Amino acid sequence: MDKVVPVEIGQYKNKLSFSNKIGRLIWRIAYYTIFRPFIGDLFKEWRNLVLRIFGAKIKGDVKVFASVKIWAPWNLEIDSACISYNTILYNVDKIYIGKSSVISHNAHICTASHDIHRKSHQLKTKPIIIKDKVWVAVDSFIGPGVTVGQGAVVGARAVVFKDVSDWTVVGGNPAKFIKKRVITDA
Repeated sequence: MDKVVPVEIGQYKNKLSFSNKIGRLIWRIAYYTIFRPFIGDLFKEWRNLVLRIFGAKIKGDVKVFASVKIWAPWNLEIDSACISYNTILYNVDKIYIGKSSVISHNAHICTASHDIHRKSHQLKTKPIIIKDKVWVAVDSFIGPGVTVGQGAVVGARAVVFKDVSDWTVVGGNPAKFIKKRVITDA
């Protein structure tokens, strides 16, 4: 999954095929009628059920806030993680979020862009992998094809276009290494 090539024309059509568009239309209606209105921890399992019905792979204790915008639930896999309010998951391609990870509010996780070197400006997609024990801080952006390593921290308002190593802290625009993350008992 680490090496993903840009979407070719045939694959592009599959990602935005008529059946995909219908699926997203049905999801959008469900999102506004049976997902988003049910706010609070009391409805956490309800929202997870709705996501599962639409193909999301959810394991463990997952909390997805009602205001999280998800482009295609069938391209989402979450394992015991939290996705905070107003986060955008533009998952034209797969997004995996690992155990004990936290995606803070207003983060934008984006699996698609456009090929600026072609006249057609065709869509390019690559999956995003966020491994276990990661913290993606408030207002961060993670671009297509990025893997955020285990235990890493993406600082507030960071813009990440390259992989983040395990147990490191990155920040800035573009995100750069700040320091190693060391966990203490204190």
